[in-house]
Amino acid sequence: MGVDRRSFIRLVPLAVAAALAGGSWWILGGMVRASTTRSVATVTTTEASQTTATASKAFDFPVTWNGDKATQVDLNEYRLKVDGDVSNPLNLTLDDLRALSSVRRTLNIQCILGWAADVPWEGVLLSELLSLAGAPENLAEVTVESVTGHKTTLNSNDLANPDNMIALKAGGLPLTVEHGYPARLVAPKRSGLNWLKYVTRITCKKK
Repeated sequence: MGVDRRSFIRLVPLAVAAALAGGSWWILGGMVRASTTRSVATVTTTEASQTTATASKAFDFPVTWNGDKATQVDLNEYRLKVDGDVSNPLNLTLDDLRALSSVRRTLNIQCILGWAADVPWEGVLLSELLSLAGAPENLAEVTVESVTGHKTTLNSNDLANPDNMIALKAGGLPLTVEHGYPARLVAPKRSGLNWLKYVTRITCKKK
């Protein structure tokens, strides 16, 4: 059955409303997608609805992509490098990261799409990694890079936040693939858009 121009125009708003009600957003042709549009004040442990690194229960909260996609990282090849203006560059395996002193802090992640979640993150403080690498105390900026090639830069004001970390777990379990397994940036002063997944490199720049 054909649809004339006027009928088509009347149907467009209904189609948009139905898409939003379905719980997924596609913006600019899919450059940004969220798994849910609901507002989340706090989240609880649920059965994972996604493929997870542990194939078991996971701490679940919305997944948002910014021109990125879920990426399976080869742990045999994975390294976290800390380089740039440092005196002791680091080249850490996942086991090396896990062996470092870790912290667990419940921090709020806020997405530009309107949701927020209080998540118990666990990992290595960014300040600890920078100290081990021999970075100068007053850095101008730090650039964090994903295995996918995406980058975000933390300036000196961002770096002053003592809660910045490279998270390895959420809710007491390893991150899911969708949430950035094996390592994700947690930067409370920045929007969730900048909480880079699959972190593989941290480059320091002195003032």
